[in-house]
Amino acid sequence: MVSTLVDTLKKLLPSLRVRVQRAEGTKPEELTSEDMLILACGSWNTGNIEGQMSPYMHELLTVKAAETKLSDQKCAVIGLGDKRYHYTARAAEKMMEFVITHGGTMQLPPLKIVNEPYDQKEKIESWAKEFVHSFTK
Repeated sequence: MVSTLVDTLKKLLPSLRVRVQRAEGTKPEELTSEDMLILACGSWNTGNIEGQMSPYMHELLTVKAAETKLSDQKCAVIGLGDKRYHYTARAAEKMMEFVITHGGTMQLPPLKIVNEPYDQKEKIESWAKEFVHSFTK
C-alpha cells in the first residue's frame, strides 16, 4: 500500500520529496518537520479492544507526541482494516482525532483500505490524486 502510494505521488509530482518512516522509529518533532504529514496505520485489537491503532502508533501519538502542536500542518490519514471486525479501519478515526486535537488541518477524508490492499491499487491511486490536488490548490 505504501509503495503504491509513494510511486503514485512521485509520478504526479516528480519534484515531491517523500520520506517514509515507521512509527516506532519516529520522534515527535519529525511529525512537523515537513510540509505535509500522512499517518497510516492498521487497526488492531490491542488490549482486547477492537479498532485500536497499532501499539507503535498508539505510543507515538498518545505518549511521545502527546504535547506536539501541529500548528495548521497539512495532514492526511490512511486506516487499514479487516471487514470481519465491527470497527473496521477505525485507526483512521483515531489518527484523524490526533490531527484535529493537535491543531493540524485534514486535507481530505481518510483513505480506508479494507482487507488486503494488493487489489486496491486504483483506490490508492485515486486517493493520491485527490491528495495532490488538495496540496497544490
